[in-house]
Amino acid sequence: MDTLIEIPGDRTAANFAYAAAGLGVIGVGTLAAMYAIEVPRNGPYIFGTINDATGGVFSLVVIPVILQVHRRLPPSPGSEAGKWLVVTACAAGSASSFLLVFKQLDFGVSTGISMGAMAVQAGWFLLAHRALLKNGGYPRRLARLDKLIGGALLVGLPFAGLAFAEQAPGWIRWGIGGAGFALGATAWAAWPYWYYLAARHLSQAPSTEAAPGIFRKA
Repeated sequence: MDTLIEIPGDRTAANFAYAAAGLGVIGVGTLAAMYAIEVPRNGPYIFGTINDATGGVFSLVVIPVILQVHRRLPPSPGSEAGKWLVVTACAAGSASSFLLVFKQLDFGVSTGISMGAMAVQAGWFLLAHRALLKNGGYPRRLARLDKLIGGALLVGLPFAGLAFAEQAPGWIRWGIGGAGFALGATAWAAWPYWYYLAARHLSQAPSTEAAPGIFRKA
């Protein structure tokens, strides 16, 4: 199926998804600029600060989208626990970004919290979209793309951590760690595109007035 069955809240969630897509693009661009321009010069980290602030807002803006996607899952204690886990992770990631901006948190600690929050989001999206693919009523392209992104992040992030293990041999840091970093970074950079597609589907969901037979209560 390539269209969504509309439920209340879709159009509002679409606005948040569009905002998340835009913020995600800014985040990808400023992070690239930071490593290309500021890191070699050892600062000042203007792009880095913009990236941190953008990440803090992004982590909050995605919550309504996550909650709207969750409404399409079959209710169960496990899915409810997963929903609150991912929302908590988003809030923690946002808080760590803002604390870093205001110099109230160390860069390493903030990065660790943000990576953990990202891993929780990736795991939730992977499991949620696996279930949505089985249940139907959800665009297959959207579900498959986020399964791919979530899976790549979950595989890439642990290996990417090896790139920062100073005691590890070079071939581990730059070989395995570098490959994990590249995989995770590629998946993370693709996430704004998923939010853009989600926004389009949510905003163009068939109207319940025009097609009452496909309406399903939340």
